Amino acid sequence: MSNFVSLEVINFRQEMERIEEEVIELANSQIEERMDYATAQLKIVTPVDTGEARRGWRNLVIKTRRGQFLSGSILNPVEHISHLNSGHSQQAPRYFIEQVLSTIGLITPI
Repeated sequence: MSNFVSLEVINFRQEMERIEEEVIELANSQIEERMDYATAQLKIVTPVDTGEARRGWRNLVIKTRRGQFLSGSILNPVEHISHLNSGHSQQAPRYFIEQVLSTIGLITPI
């Protein structure tokens, strides 16, 4: 004697699409939250003379028309940020940018 369980999911395709959209929405918000956190941490550790380099940190998020995350960047267009990151300031260690991003798990050390 066999016991069988049978389930019928009504509107299975629609339910799967709803679940997919929910997962994408959650992932998008987590990615943006992590980028915001990373940017805030970079602002904290950036050496300050005039404050220009600290104020230079920005996020750039690119999404589809439906709001799906395509890519994201953390930018600092200030000309001398690379010099600061190379250790030209007594206020921060060399490669402080990579250290912050590695510590919070946005990049993996080589």
